[in-house]
Amino acid sequence: MTDSLEKDVWDKLSRIDVTEHADHLPKTGKRPAIAYLAWHKAWMLVKRTFPATTYSHRADIIHPDGTVEVEVDVNIAAVMNSDKMFTNARLAVMDSYFNPIMNPTARQVNDARQRALVKALAFAGLGLNLWGEDIIPVGKLDDPIDADQHGILVDLIERTDSDVAAFLKWCEVEDLKDLPFERFRSALALLEAKARRIAKQKADAEKAAKK
Repeated sequence: MTDSLEKDVWDKLSRIDVTEHADHLPKTGKRPAIAYLAWHKAWMLVKRTFPATTYSHRADIIHPDGTVEVEVDVNIAAVMNSDKMFTNARLAVMDSYFNPIMNPTARQVNDARQRALVKALAFAGLGLNLWGEDIIPVGKLDDPIDADQHGILVDLIERTDSDVAAFLKWCEVEDLKDLPFERFRSALALLEAKARRIAKQKADAEKAAKK
């Protein structure tokens, strides 16, 4: 496998927005709400981009306490008999609360195998953001903000009468349009906090003037 293939796989898979394909487990008393990518949707997204991709399962790992780990190998390729990128993942057979299952059934083992497949594809970039509960694909984090996000920040800068040069220095960019997606939320939080302080100061002043 060439370095260029590894980079190509990461660049393409890590930029796929899986948000509209994700399913969700509701919040319970024992577990937070969780977004996840079903195995068949993950496989569809990979095969669209790298149609010669294949996978195979290794022998299950059975521990003395009766718990089991599964392992999957994935070879990612665009064309048959061409260079392949290898990725691999292991996963314990777990219940819906992520507790290991002792002496799991065949169905539970099979479900874990498919989840391991999704995990292996995440190592290659696909849907990796879901593990961090982020809606932005990891491959896009370094991309510049979009026009809507730029407009939101410009409006807040004007409303808070912020020093543009100082704000750009804090953002570590020369032009606001170059702000990475990854920094948008922190930049937004900074300006929104300032807007709240200004609003409070104004409300306090108006309240004091009425006394």
